[in-house]
Amino acid sequence: MDLTNIKLIVTDLDGTLFTTDKRLPPDFDAVLDELNRRGIAFAVATGRNFKGIDHYFTDKFHKMHFICDNGAYIMQHDKLTHCVTIDKELCCRVFDAVKEKGDIDVLACGLKGTYYTHCCPEMQYTMDTYYAPVTFVDDMCSIDDELFKISYSDFNGGPIKSGSYEYMSERFGDELSIHPSGGIWMDSMHKSINKGVGVKALQEALGISDDDTLVCGDFYNDIPMLENAKNVFVVAGAPDDVKKYATTVVKSNDEYGITEAIKEYI
Repeated sequence: MDLTNIKLIVTDLDGTLFTTDKRLPPDFDAVLDELNRRGIAFAVATGRNFKGIDHYFTDKFHKMHFICDNGAYIMQHDKLTHCVTIDKELCCRVFDAVKEKGDIDVLACGLKGTYYTHCCPEMQYTMDTYYAPVTFVDDMCSIDDELFKISYSDFNGGPIKSGSYEYMSERFGDELSIHPSGGIWMDSMHKSINKGVGVKALQEALGISDDDTLVCGDFYNDIPMLENAKNVFVVAGAPDDVKKYATTVVKSNDEYGITEAIKEYI
């Protein structure tokens, strides 16, 4: 595989670049510095909110870009350049449907912060890890903010196994982009949004083509950026129906597969 012309690398975080215990590979700084030296742009594409990951990269903003919330929120270095929000009336219908379902929890990401109305201990850990700080509200429909992602946690085996993914897709699949995002979670954004759209927006801003882009992932919400890409790394341990999009399967995230493969191929 010839990757000598790569000008942009985009990678998922959890399960792909991050280790299982949420650490960057030990050689990440050296790899990022070398990519910058060679004029190769580097971006992360994550389902996480920017405020939930910025502490990992506080000294690196000027060296990289961020496609957050599955493509709804894009930062070029430390500047917000792209954000697509969800209509407030649609948000309220989603919150009502979640309440009617009764066995999934919900949080919402907006320009001012992240919000929730119910929290079990398991969800508290996730919010502290991925979304802090968060704000409790009595009524999700009362949120005074522009929301760009609504996330759902399902502790009954996860959204695919328990049926909550099917439940939300049947009701809102024509109006929202809905994706399982890992374990017990699924995310919904504006219908026009997914990680693939986020990659396209960044490519256009940087003047870089598909041929010159490498994308890396491991899970179902990565598929929209993997399926039309010319150069794809998928880490070992990913589901087989995600691996099928790979041009190369690399070592696992706990074996630092992404940075090792970048050093080998680029």
